[in-house]
Amino acid sequence: MLRLHLTVEDLARIRVEVLGPLAETSLGLWNLQRRDAKGLFGGWRARTGPLVTGDGPHIARFLGSPAGGLVDLFTLVGAAGCLGEGLERLAGAPADRLREEFAVCAGTGRVRARWLAGLAAADRRSVGRLAHALRDCHRVAVAPYWGSIRHHLDGEVARQGRLMVGGGVAALLDGMRPMAVWKPPVLEVPDYRPFVHPVTDYHLGGRPLVLAPSVFCGKVPQLFAGPRADSVVMVYPALRDPVDAAALWAPPSDARRAGAPVPPALAALLGRTRAIVLCVIADHPACTTTQISRRAGISPASASEHAATLRRAGLTSLTRERKNALHSLTRLGTVLLDGNGNGNGTGGDGHCDVDVIGPVASRP
Repeated sequence: MLRLHLTVEDLARIRVEVLGPLAETSLGLWNLQRRDAKGLFGGWRARTGPLVTGDGPHIARFLGSPAGGLVDLFTLVGAAGCLGEGLERLAGAPADRLREEFAVCAGTGRVRARWLAGLAAADRRSVGRLAHALRDCHRVAVAPYWGSIRHHLDGEVARQGRLMVGGGVAALLDGMRPMAVWKPPVLEVPDYRPFVHPVTDYHLGGRPLVLAPSVFCGKVPQLFAGPRADSVVMVYPALRDPVDAAALWAPPSDARRAGAPVPPALAALLGRTRAIVLCVIADHPACTTTQISRRAGISPASASEHAATLRRAGLTSLTRERKNALHSLTRLGTVLLDGNGNGNGTGGDGHCDVDVIGPVASRP
């Protein structure tokens, strides 16, 4: 049992935030070693396990043994929108912070490679090797599904936002049942089993609480609160429905992912990435550049460049709604998709009938 005590000031500082691909990779390595929730993760584990090789199994056991808690990369690194950003923060973290965190697991008796001992001493070569291994693990365990994962997590943040708008922070905390129970002014996590600091009652001490949804978190929320961290992070499970899990873990070889994501003739005409951007705009009218970036699996700068080229060609248009620039298909764009869509993946309404996320988003 964990009892998280929240003052009025604490409640006002609560926010919901996606931590990013590095956090999901770390949690994914932990989840990969578990045997529970087979309906949610069985297929993903079966496909992913054999692909985690080299240093991967060693860092998996070191960072997150099911029987021994999790290394806290979350308050150390914070939210990072891309893997590279998270790894740069990890590599550049102060040596004393690294020693403080990695030393927690130095005496746990976990099976580990000899080089991992250097992490407890904040040896930069060891930290660099850890970062390299995390990148490799991300490539096989998370990147093939990242577009769908990010979409799912963004949906969870939006859902929590609607709860707060409708009923305030109390509605948000009430909505966390049954994994956490709000009994003002205490949030109880009934099945919580602390690893390092076995305290029942926890006070934030003026630090903000970040509620971070994760698809790889187990059934029980996990609290991360380094002694010198600016915030306290509670990672909680955002994947609870087997139907949602089946959609997330659809194999990359699935026809909707490995098949041609855009009509071949269109890709030949515009270039594959630009054709994907056009299909994203067709499938998601009035989308922002950020949404194009996420759905197409490309950087925001690249999304902006391709969208501008399509707009200059008269295939898309741009409208503004408050501070947002929204992209939509023009009649010419619809005609182009219709003309390239007979039997090649587009419908008569000019929309692509396939999910374009998979192959592009799978790049590290």
